[in-house]
Amino acid sequence: MKLIFIVYNISIEEEVQQLLKAQDVRSYTQWPRLVGVGELAGARLDNGVWPGANSAVVAVVPDEKAAPLMAAVRALRAGEGRREGIEAFQLNVEDSTANCRMEP
Repeated sequence: MKLIFIVYNISIEEEVQQLLKAQDVRSYTQWPRLVGVGELAGARLDNGVWPGANSAVVAVVPDEKAAPLMAAVRALRAGEGRREGIEAFQLNVEDSTANCRMEP
């Protein structure tokens, strides 16, 4: 199992939701409004000085879904996401209490 953590500008929420649906990601957790500072994007602190905010989605997917999901995020990043900002991170899931089958 892999954990995919996606952080993106809230302006591309619809595109990210379409991406998740197209990749058949049915279970995820979302943080609808985040602030922070990125190396390339700069500050998005949702205030008058540093406007803008991000959102984030985390999903645990079977190994075989991870590469296509990451590729879809890369494709979005190459298009609309280049201007607005999107990043994804893939991590191994070693254990879980979720109702899903973990690989030995």
